[in-house]
Amino acid sequence: MIYTLVNYKWNSLIVCFLLLQIFPSYAQTSNNSKWTAFWNEETELLGFKNEKGEVVIEAEFMGLTVAQSFEDIIAVMEENNGEYKSYYLTKSGKKVGQDSLYIWDNAADCESEGFIRFRDKKTDKAGLLDKQGNVVIPAIYNELSRVHNGLVWTLQDAEKKYWDGHKESGCNHYTWIGGKEQLVNTQNEVLVEDFKPGDLILDYYSLSIEQQLSTDPTKFSFKGLNDEYYTFTDHEKAFEHYLNKEFLPTLTLDKLLTFTSDTITYWEESTGWIAESKVDFINRNFVIIQELLATVENKNASFFISIEGLNPYIYEGADYAPYFNNCGEAIIEKYPVFTLIINHKKDTNLVQDYFEFLKTETGYHLIGISIKSRR
Repeated sequence: MIYTLVNYKWNSLIVCFLLLQIFPSYAQTSNNSKWTAFWNEETELLGFKNEKGEVVIEAEFMGLTVAQSFEDIIAVMEENNGEYKSYYLTKSGKKVGQDSLYIWDNAADCESEGFIRFRDKKTDKAGLLDKQGNVVIPAIYNELSRVHNGLVWTLQDAEKKYWDGHKESGCNHYTWIGGKEQLVNTQNEVLVEDFKPGDLILDYYSLSIEQQLSTDPTKFSFKGLNDEYYTFTDHEKAFEHYLNKEFLPTLTLDKLLTFTSDTITYWEESTGWIAESKVDFINRNFVIIQELLATVENKNASFFISIEGLNPYIYEGADYAPYFNNCGEAIIEKYPVFTLIINHKKDTNLVQDYFEFLKTETGYHLIGISIKSRR
């Protein structure tokens, strides 16, 4: 049905009125501003405020809405007369992916580099939306990763195997068996057809495209469809190289201070985690730290390295904010934490000392220490 509006003045008024009805008021706010989540204690619902503290979205979301800040696109859930609706909301107020949220471990997906995953409930296949809510990767994959440095790992033609033998029972956890793994970009163009990282923990932000296989022992190469090699740093091997070749040899006070974050976090049995200036802490404990780290260079030393994300319950505040996404999750792919765990025998008990290193834009920094062998 087509309506013709003769009077220009009324035409403008009606168009403005219709736009206000279609788009929420927060659509008028700049997309570049930072919106922060706030909690309404009475309704137990979540909304968002802009940088001025003004409410741009009333507290109306519940459950799956875990975003602490609104960058471009978030997963939301709302209740209306006993009915629950989940969808993705863009900053312009557009609602997309109705009942097609990507859920993993009972949590909805979080935006990564302006993209967010979705899952088609009918086919159980996953795809990718951009920040405007447009489908950039169709739902044709069993599984796909978040976007990291414009790259996406995908899995296709795999078989789902539930851990407890039945999809409706227990925790509903499952494993994908078989299938084809590929590396694609955000336009769904295949870069590497046989992309199987396996147990490798790749730094996707270190990508270099080379004419031949890398001979660097800290890197790993995959042959692309263009006959060039997509080469990535192996996070674990790179840290081991740093630890053994740069950090541990001739560890002096000045060197330790250089490789340590401005604030060091340590554990005290009586008070828990404490944050202290590195200068004060290291000056007070340098001899003990030096002796413990020196044991790692011993051939008979018992130690290992674990890799995980930054703990949001220990490392808080503005200094650590860049290492978490807008859902408060650690960005482990870009900023992993390497924990050097040294084993000691104390009487008949096993005692462990922990040294935590965070990968930052300027290299590895020692951020946390827990010494139990000297108590």
